Amino acid sequence: MSDAAAFDRTRDEPRLKEPGRYRGSLAVWGLLIAYASLYPFLPLRPPSGDAVVVFFTRPRYVTDFDLALNVLAYAPLGTLACLHFRQRAPLARAVMKAAALGIAFSFLMECVQLFIPTRIASIYDVFANGAGALAGALVFLDPWYSLVTKPLGEARTRVVIEDEWGDAGLVLAMLWLIAQLNPALPFFGAGNIVTEANHGTAAAILQGSGVALSICGFGLFISALLRGPQGALRVTLVLLSVALWLKFVAASFMLQPHFTEDWLSASRIVGLVSGILLLFPLRRLPRLARIYLALLFVLAGALFSKIFGAYSALEEWLKLFRWPHGQLASFATLTQFLHEAWPFLALAFLIALFFHARRHPAAA
Repeated sequence: MSDAAAFDRTRDEPRLKEPGRYRGSLAVWGLLIAYASLYPFLPLRPPSGDAVVVFFTRPRYVTDFDLALNVLAYAPLGTLACLHFRQRAPLARAVMKAAALGIAFSFLMECVQLFIPTRIASIYDVFANGAGALAGALVFLDPWYSLVTKPLGEARTRVVIEDEWGDAGLVLAMLWLIAQLNPALPFFGAGNIVTEANHGTAAAILQGSGVALSICGFGLFISALLRGPQGALRVTLVLLSVALWLKFVAASFMLQPHFTEDWLSASRIVGLVSGILLLFPLRRLPRLARIYLALLFVLAGALFSKIFGAYSALEEWLKLFRWPHGQLASFATLTQFLHEAWPFLALAFLIALFFHARRHPAAA
C-alpha cells in the first residue's frame, strides 16, 4: 500500500499501534498556551465580587484582533488533539473530542485568570478559543484535507524520519520559528537588540563566530531530522529565509521605527553566510556523524551567546515596541524563554537521538 493510500485510510480509522505518539506535542502546545494565558502568574488573590458579571460581559478593550489571535493560538491545539484522539477513535468522534478538549482547556485557563488581578477572564475568549480548536480539528475534513493536510502528511512521511523522533524534531523546529517572531531578539544569539555587546572589531568577530556556529548547528540539527542528507541545505535555507521574513515583518509592525533594523547586524550577516558555507560540506557526512557534530556546534553556539549576550529589564525592553493590541509582556517573555531554552532542548534531543542511532545502526 502506498503512503498516500495509507494516509487516506488512517484518516478515518483509529490507529491503535501508536496511542501516545502525539501526546507530547499536544502537551507542549498546551504549556505554551498556559504560559501566554496566565502570565505573570503572580500575585494571586480571590476573585472580586463582580467577577462573574465581568466574565459574561465582553470587555470594551478586547478587540476583534485579540479574538482572532485566540482562534489562531488554539487551532494547532485542535489539530494535535485530533491527531491524538484519532489513534483510538474514528475521525468524526476525534474531531468532536478535540473541540471539546479545546473548550474545556480554555475554560480552565479563564477560571484560573479570575485569581490573577492583571488578567481579565471572559466567556468571549472561551468561544474564540473553542472556535480555534474546532477549526484546527476540521483540517482533516475535505476540502481542506485533500488540498492541504494530505499533501503535508505525505511530505512529512517522505522527508522526515519516522515516528516520535521526527515528531519531536518538528516540534523543536516549530518552537524555534515561534521564537523568531520577537523582533527585539537578535537573529541567533542571546540578549536583545539594545544590549548586545558591540565594542569594536574583536567583539564583532566573536559575535559573528557565535552566529556561524549556531547556524551550522541548526542546519545539522535539521539534517538529522531528514531521511537523507540530500535536502538538508535546501530545507535549512528555507527555514532561515522564513525566519528572516518573520523577523522583518514583525519588526516593521511591532518595533519603534528607529529600532526596526537593529535585529540583524553586519556581524550577524557575516556569521549567517559563514555558517551556511560551513554546513555545505558537513551535510554529506554519515547521519551519526552529523548528529554528533550538531551537538558540538549547537553547544558551542549556545556558549558564545551566553558569554556575549545580555537582556534589559522587562520594563526597558518593552519600550522597544509600539504594539497597541495588548499581551505584549506575555509575548515578549514567552519568546525570550523559547529563544534561551531552544539550544538546550535541541541538545537534549540530539543526545537522545545519538544514542538511539547507535543502538539502531540501520536507522542511521
